[in-house]
Amino acid sequence: MNRTFTIKSYLLYLLRARHKKGYGIHSPFVFNLLNSVFYEQSPYYCYENIEDFREKLLRSKEMIDVTDHGTGGYTKRRICDIARRSVKCTKYAQLLFRLANCNRSSTILELGTCLGLTTLYLSQVNRNGKVVTIDADENICRLARENFKTLGADNIELCCGKVDEVLSGILEKLPSLDFVFFDANHTQEATLKYFEMCLPKAHKSSIFVFDDIYRSQEMSLAWQQITQHPDVRLSIDIFEMGIVFFNTDLFKQDYIVAF
Repeated sequence: MNRTFTIKSYLLYLLRARHKKGYGIHSPFVFNLLNSVFYEQSPYYCYENIEDFREKLLRSKEMIDVTDHGTGGYTKRRICDIARRSVKCTKYAQLLFRLANCNRSSTILELGTCLGLTTLYLSQVNRNGKVVTIDADENICRLARENFKTLGADNIELCCGKVDEVLSGILEKLPSLDFVFFDANHTQEATLKYFEMCLPKAHKSSIFVFDDIYRSQEMSLAWQQITQHPDVRLSIDIFEMGIVFFNTDLFKQDYIVAF
């Protein structure tokens, strides 16, 4: 992560993010989306169990071998450190749940599983639906599967492998994509590649969410290119993540929202 770029981008975001609680937004769709989804404060049925499980992971001192993508070897990490540094915090994990819930997603794809907390949230949107999640690290996948089993999330299909190697095969088996969370290989080239691969499966109600859009300058450029794609009708930048919609009833709109 380029911390200098991220800090500068965050300061600029604070200056530009004027839309809070829907103020200054003339689109009824976006106004309702912000107030009923982004800023919804009600405790949903699944929040407590998953957050209790998060606390358990944050207390775990167990060591596991995690792939070092720089060297190709392994490095030992405590589960509590992974839960603290590499997992979406409560605020954003619950937003992902509400976003997937707002369009009644039944086919959900997640690129980047980690410990599976966001996967668990997504799995609760529609217990009769399906969540497919991908991660390249075998030990992380093993742990995530244990976490899914512990919370009884039996509608999750975890594919252990590199996204570049398994994504096309997974997409061939899915009729469409209601919701996609992109949280793997944070480079401009890979992000745009995965976006283009998933795009043919998108429909009018699909929602794509991109994590860490200001992690680096190239991720910021990837986000800009995605928002300018002709199929994207609405983009919402909340700094931590970028969300795009494909509703053809909407005029082209781009918002930077305080969240």
